[in-house]
Amino acid sequence: MLCSIATRCRFVGISSPISWRPTIFSYHGTTASFRTLSFVCRRTNQINPALPSRRAIQTTRPQNVNPLLMAVLRPVSKVAAVLVGRGFRKWWQSLPKQKRKLFIQHLHRNIRIYIFGSIIVGSAGYSYYENHITTTPFTGRKRFMVFTPNQLFTISQEMYHEEMAQFANQKMPADHPMVTRVSRVGNRLLQANNKIPQLYTKVWTVTVIDDPTKNCLVLPSGDIIMFRGMMDLFENDDQLATILAHEMSHAILEHAAEQLSHGYLLDTLILLPLAVIWAFLPSDGIAAVTHWFLLRVVEVLLKLPYSRSIEDEADSVGLQLAAKACYDVREASAFWGKLCLQEEIRKQAGMETDSVPAFLSTHPSNSSRQARIDEQMPDALKLREFCQCSKLTDKDPRLEIRKLQEYMKKNSLVT
Repeated sequence: MLCSIATRCRFVGISSPISWRPTIFSYHGTTASFRTLSFVCRRTNQINPALPSRRAIQTTRPQNVNPLLMAVLRPVSKVAAVLVGRGFRKWWQSLPKQKRKLFIQHLHRNIRIYIFGSIIVGSAGYSYYENHITTTPFTGRKRFMVFTPNQLFTISQEMYHEEMAQFANQKMPADHPMVTRVSRVGNRLLQANNKIPQLYTKVWTVTVIDDPTKNCLVLPSGDIIMFRGMMDLFENDDQLATILAHEMSHAILEHAAEQLSHGYLLDTLILLPLAVIWAFLPSDGIAAVTHWFLLRVVEVLLKLPYSRSIEDEADSVGLQLAAKACYDVREASAFWGKLCLQEEIRKQAGMETDSVPAFLSTHPSNSSRQARIDEQMPDALKLREFCQCSKLTDKDPRLEIRKLQEYMKKNSLVT
C-alpha cells in the first residue's frame, strides 16, 4: 500500500510551522532492522521504513480494549479475586466434615472436566495474547499491546490539560528564550528525521514550565513538557537534543501504550494467585501480608525491570535521532556522567539524594545509562558521519567527565 503524506507540524513557540516535504512511504509487509533504519539520513533519497506496528496474519480481528474500561476493571478485578478467595475459605471453614469429604470426592470424579475447562480457558487467553503481539518500530522487539494509538491520543490530551491546569500560572510564554531554544532544537530533530512515518502521527508541541523540578516528560500525543529545573542542567544544545530525542522516542515507539498493556497483563495473571492466597491461607491477616508480598515481588521482578528496559530502548533510539540531526552525541554520555558526579558529590557531603537502589527504580541509574550510551557511541558516530554532518571537535566532552569520575572514585577510597 502506498501512502502519500504531506503534513505540517510545529512546536509551541515557533511562529511558522515546519513544512514537510511530500514523501512516499512504501509498506512492504516487512520490518526492517534497526541498523537498516538507522542509516537513513535526511540527505538520502530512498527509505525502507519499518511498519509502525506489524502483526502476523490472524484468523480473528484483534479486539482493542477501551482504556477507561480497563482503568475501572483493573482494581475491581483484584477486589473480586480477593472476595472470591476469601468467600471460598469462609464457606469451606463452615462446612461439616462429611460435606467436605463429599466435595473432595466430587472433585476427584470430575477432575477431567475441570482440567479440560482450564485448558479451554487457558487456550483462549493465550490466543488473545498472541493476537495482540506487535513488533516495535525500528528495534523489532515483540510486545503485547491492547490499546490503539487513537485511544492513547485521547487519554493523553486529557493528561495534557490536567498538567497545564496544574501549572497554568507557570507556563512560559512562547517568546521566552527557553521556549525558543527548546523549539529550535526540537524542530531540527524533526527536520532531520522527517522520513520516519511515526513522526506524522503526532501533534508535536513543547511546553516549558517555570518550575525547579528536574524532569521532562512526553505524552503519547507528542506533547513534550519540559521543566525549568531540567533546562538548567543542560550546558549546550547537544545535551538538550539528546533528552528531547529520548522523549520523542518514547512517543514514536508508543511506550505509554505498551507499558499500560504490560501492566494490565500482569494484573490479569496474578488474579488466580491472589484468589488462591485468600482461599487457602488460614486467616485474613496472613492472607493480607502474603497479598502485599506478592504484589511487591511482581513489581520488583517484572514491572520495574520492564520499565527500565523501555528507558534503555528510548535512549538507544534517541541517540540515533540526535546523530541524524548532526548533534554532538558524545554530550549524551557527558550529561549522564555529570549527573553521576553531582550525585556522588552530594553523597560524600552527606546531603540527601533522590537516588534509590537500581532494582527499585523505574529508570536505569545515571551510571548505567552513561555506560550503555558509551557502548552504542561508535555506531552513533558512524551514523553521524554517514549523514555527512560536520566534523566534531577534537575535544571530547566525555574525557573531562571521566577524569573527574576517576578522581572522585579515588578520593572516596582514600577517605
